[in-house]
Amino acid sequence: MGNSVRAVATKGKRPLRVGATPVPHAEILDFVRDPLADCGIDLQIEIFESFDEPNELLVAGRLQANFFQYRPFLDNFNRLTGNALVPVVPVHTEPFGLYSMTVTAVEAIPRYAEIALPSDPVNVDRSLRMLTELGLITRDPVGFATVYNVRENPRALLFKQLSSWTLAEVRADFDVVFLFGNQAMEWGVDIGSALHCDQGNSAYAEYLVARPDNCDSYPVRALADALNREQTRDFILTTYAGQVLPAF
Repeated sequence: MGNSVRAVATKGKRPLRVGATPVPHAEILDFVRDPLADCGIDLQIEIFESFDEPNELLVAGRLQANFFQYRPFLDNFNRLTGNALVPVVPVHTEPFGLYSMTVTAVEAIPRYAEIALPSDPVNVDRSLRMLTELGLITRDPVGFATVYNVRENPRALLFKQLSSWTLAEVRADFDVVFLFGNQAMEWGVDIGSALHCDQGNSAYAEYLVARPDNCDSYPVRALADALNREQTRDFILTTYAGQVLPAF
């Protein structure tokens, strides 16, 4: 279960409870707290360390919105669960990269290298797409590829699927590890040190998400407007120095 950050009730203001992952999502939300207070809204941020709970709690009505995911992840959740959560506005993009503590270049990845990748279907597919683009493998032309869809693997790379939240911790245990930008930042990993990085890809913009019954409500629309204002763009550019980019 998540932990609330500065979720102190403000008398006379409408509460808006939003689930988020810590960096940069919760930090960006915290930046827009004061403008929302001026609109009569008490923004309450609940932080989660996994990708599972925020959508489930939003569906259950425990949250009024969440901010942690990109469209392919949301679309897959809706498809698998039969829900219809709504992407309200895009906010930012984060780099997704290939990192190593021992290998210095993609070309130097050795035969039988052990590669750790996130285990959820959307990000397995994203990882395999990157490896295909780099010429390390070929994969079947399917919607969401799994490691079983790897068709050619000339370096006999060994794939290990792990929970996204453990990837940064196991960098020393693998030849190559996939990391999300927020994980790299939390662990002090320089994104510039990535062997390869997918940055600023609009297909993976992170969205504010709500339910069909409240996506057009005043509090959610006010939050969407605050997240997409020029001051928020400047905050993202200044705070994250290019490691996170505005998507609006």
